Amino acid sequence: MRRFDDLLRQGLMDANLAQYQRVLQGVDASGPDFSPGYLRERMGLLTDPQGWERRKTRPAPRRRLPRGMAAAIAVLLLVTAAAAVTVSLWVSYFGGLDRRQQEIVGGMEVGGEAEKTAAESLLPPPVEHDGVTVTPLRLLGAKNKLYLVLEIRAPEGTVFSTEDDYFLFGGLSLPAERRTEMAAVTGSFTVLEAGTRDPNVLVGVAEETASFDIGGCPFIVRALYRSTPDGERETVFEASDNVTWKTGTWDIPIPEGLNGDQVLELPVDGVSMTDGRKTMTLLSMSVSPLGIWWKYRQEGVDPWPRVRIALRMKDSSEITAAPGQLTMGDMGSGCTAAVDFEKPVDLTQAEAVLWGDVEIPLEQPEQSPE
Repeated sequence: MRRFDDLLRQGLMDANLAQYQRVLQGVDASGPDFSPGYLRERMGLLTDPQGWERRKTRPAPRRRLPRGMAAAIAVLLLVTAAAAVTVSLWVSYFGGLDRRQQEIVGGMEVGGEAEKTAAESLLPPPVEHDGVTVTPLRLLGAKNKLYLVLEIRAPEGTVFSTEDDYFLFGGLSLPAERRTEMAAVTGSFTVLEAGTRDPNVLVGVAEETASFDIGGCPFIVRALYRSTPDGERETVFEASDNVTWKTGTWDIPIPEGLNGDQVLELPVDGVSMTDGRKTMTLLSMSVSPLGIWWKYRQEGVDPWPRVRIALRMKDSSEITAAPGQLTMGDMGSGCTAAVDFEKPVDLTQAEAVLWGDVEIPLEQPEQSPE
């Protein structure tokens, strides 16, 4: 069985390489195809092609932090632990937030409330076994989008270094009782601190975009791998069941209805548009300060359609969604698609969703009188 799993994994990696080889050749890896930089890019593509593509199409500050900034964030983590100035972490992670964006994050974040207990804040508890403890520190999410700050304490003797690259093998998992249709997740892990407070402690942000509602789903950590500047790759730790990955993992439950009061469900059933050789008809659409999720049916040719998504604001400006777009499903029961914003958006200042060439008014919830 293990031999079959190895052959299947190698076959999938070969297929990814064949599909993305031309793209990979255009990446600036600071060296030829046998250099450590190229080998790191190649491994990142083969293990997570969708996540790799998203990282390459996004602006850099949120994905790869300069060494000095990573150290500064580590200091901020210590400060926030003592003074509860939690929003500074997100300011650094998103590459800057204005005052209104900070208020939005502060209102949505789970785990930053100094006056609340862990139970009151809905922050999942630490998970420990095999000498590894994974502790959620902060949680920001809604509908299909999740940002999860994790502290990983490895066994004594492990030494994390800011000079190495780390790949967290894990992500959101749809519970078995909800697996009624195809689902997909894509994500990344950005290291904020590596061995700064204690040599065996790593802190980073796991970012996930899902084709389904993340509420009530576990975030599962399966393994952590390290790549050195010399191109060597090693396992820091992994689940005891590293064949099926069904046991021995570190499972972090995500609260149900996470920030559901800040998600707008738009009346879009039947709204359609025609683009080229396909017609797309909406079934539903949800908008949160973090992103947009929609379900639709399609007629015509285009197995993986992509649609321009933006918000038109009250001042006539537009906020375009990030270039990465996750699409999953089949043409019979309907497809789902999800995009996120580069930074949290103030929906009270938005007028409409621009879905391709279709404008969908954004109906705001009624404000209760004060």
